[in-house]
Amino acid sequence: MSALPMNVRSRHRRGPFEQRRWRWGLFVGGWMGLGLLSVAPLYLSLAAEHEGPRSAFPWSQLVSQLLDWYLWLLVLPLIWWIARHFPFDRKGFPRWLVINLVLGLVVASLYGLLSLVKNMLITNIGVDDLFSLGVLRAWRSYLLASIEFFLVVYFAIVAGMHAVRYYQKYHARELRTSQLKMQLAEAKLEALHMQLHPHFLFNTLNAISALMRRDVDAADGMISRLSELLRLSLDHDELHVVPLREELDFLERYIGIELVRFRDRLRVEIAIDPACLEAQVPKLILQPLVENAIRHGIAHRASGGRVVVRGSRDGERLCLRVMDDGPGLPAGKQLREGVGLSNTRARLEQLYATAYRFLPGNAPCGGFETALEIPFERSPRLSSGSFAQPSAA
Repeated sequence: MSALPMNVRSRHRRGPFEQRRWRWGLFVGGWMGLGLLSVAPLYLSLAAEHEGPRSAFPWSQLVSQLLDWYLWLLVLPLIWWIARHFPFDRKGFPRWLVINLVLGLVVASLYGLLSLVKNMLITNIGVDDLFSLGVLRAWRSYLLASIEFFLVVYFAIVAGMHAVRYYQKYHARELRTSQLKMQLAEAKLEALHMQLHPHFLFNTLNAISALMRRDVDAADGMISRLSELLRLSLDHDELHVVPLREELDFLERYIGIELVRFRDRLRVEIAIDPACLEAQVPKLILQPLVENAIRHGIAHRASGGRVVVRGSRDGERLCLRVMDDGPGLPAGKQLREGVGLSNTRARLEQLYATAYRFLPGNAPCGGFETALEIPFERSPRLSSGSFAQPSAA
């Protein structure tokens, strides 16, 4: 549901050496398993043909074929060096093919020599006897008989190594892209968050200025409440989401300022389901909505009015509503979102992509209503410099 890549909490990560050791161990284990599978048909065939005592079973043939596979592990570091220094390039494919054919012949020759020595040891041929038969002729004959198979195995290993390297590069590129997206999203959220402070401060100072002309004591109390409100807004300023309980605490202090300003012209009702108090919400998400309701629904009416804030849980969704009993939008007039509403929408989009609903408009029973739905989460989705995977309650 998250617009941002699933984050990325700090976890224990393997070091480069441990990662390489794990990959090499997996490769060697898989290769040994392939060797065992390769001798299984031979074992079944020999077992069906063998009728003598168990001690006379031709184990040397099985061991010889099994070792033919395991000997490739001895030349594996050389093949890895070749794959690293001569990576596959589609544009330079002819050159790459020629280089690998030449080096493949070198690797095949080395493997053929190792296989010849292995045969010597298994068949108990002495070194002197081997030379007497002509080791070079034996080696050449062995290579000519098996060179195609050796090259096929060589290129299969090289292809597998290139596939692993390209996957690692792709994964690293995806991780880098993900990190850049997260940094961009956080930068946008920081800009939107900081936009709220001067907007809120400007409106509140205007209210204090107007109040100074008719009630100095009330204006003085308002300044005191404003300083406390600013302190709260700057506490944990690096957080982009906070528990709804903290957001309501901030909202109630803001409402305290507005009650001084409007006195008995303003009535505010807050009805939040206690089960929702620990749900994570964007910081300062309710204050702009309540400010918008007071400014457009209450401030210009001599009789004042009422603002209602409701919150409930609907399955895995948190539903918040801010309503006023003002005149609402005139019939046929399209809503023009100001700083408060447009900022709120932009922050929701950065945090939740399409996993949210934000519906400002006229309420069915009159007045104006802003309905907001976001995923119900108890774990922080985003904080400064780090992203966390959202977890449903």
